[in-house]
Amino acid sequence: MSRPEHGEEGSTEALIQVALSGDEDDERAWEAIWTLRRRATREVMDAAIQLLGDSSAKARGRGADVLGQLGAGRPVFSAERGDALLELLRRESEPRVLLSAGVALGHLVEPRALSALIRLASHPSAEARCGAVHGLAVLDSPESVEALIQLSADEDRDVRDWATFALGTLREECDTPQLRDALAARLGDEDWEIASEALVGLAIRQDPRAVEPVRAALSGDRVTVYVLEAAAALGTPDFHPLLLALRDAGGPADGYFSKVLDEVIARFEQK
Repeated sequence: MSRPEHGEEGSTEALIQVALSGDEDDERAWEAIWTLRRRATREVMDAAIQLLGDSSAKARGRGADVLGQLGAGRPVFSAERGDALLELLRRESEPRVLLSAGVALGHLVEPRALSALIRLASHPSAEARCGAVHGLAVLDSPESVEALIQLSADEDRDVRDWATFALGTLREECDTPQLRDALAARLGDEDWEIASEALVGLAIRQDPRAVEPVRAALSGDRVTVYVLEAAAALGTPDFHPLLLALRDAGGPADGYFSKVLDEVIARFEQK
C-alpha cells in the first residue's frame, strides 16, 4: 500500500500490516500506529487486542503500542484496553513486549497494574524494568514510590534516568526522607542528565543538599537549564549575583536558555 499521509488513509487491516513492517523504530510503521491511535474505533481496538495473542513478539508489542494511546489523548474504551494489557503483562515473557505493555499501562494510568508492575521492576531485563518505570511513574501510591526509589539506582542508564525523573519531577507532590535520599544519591551519577534531574528534584523540595551543587554549577563552565530551574526553586539570595554575572558574560547560548535565565533573574528581583 502507499504510505499514509497525515495518517488517515488505509483500512485498519492495511495499517496493521504497515505497523508490523520494518524494525522497531521504523518511521513508516510508527506513522501507521499513530493513524490507528487517532482513528480509535472499536474495529481498531479489537484488531490491536487480537495482536496481543499473536505468536510473534513484535506483533504483541505493536498491539500494546496501539492500545496504550488509543484515542490519542481522548479516553476511549479505557476499561477494555486496561483488561487486555493487564492480561498481556501477566502472561508475557519477552522483554521488548513487556516494555511496550508497561509504557501502554503508564499512558492509561492503570492502578490495577500496580502489583504486576512492581514485580516487573525486578525483572532481569533492563527493557522490562524500563516498562515498569513508565507504568509506575504515574501511579499515586507509596508502593509505586518505593519501587521507583529502587529503580533510581538501577544499573541501566535509561531505567535510572526515568526513575529519577519520575521521583524528582513527576512526583513533585511527594516528599519523604527516603525519596530525598534517593535523589541525593544520584547527584554523583556519572550521567549528567540524571544528576541534573536529581538536583532539580531536591531543589523543588528545598533540600539543603542541593544548594552547594547549584552554587558550584552557576560558577562553572557548564550551566544548563536544569541548574537554572534548581536555582529558581531554591531561591537562595546569593545565587542572584551569580545569575547576573552569567547573563553579563554573554557568549554562545541558545534562545531558550537565555529566556529561562532572564525569567529566573526576574523571579529573584521580584522578591
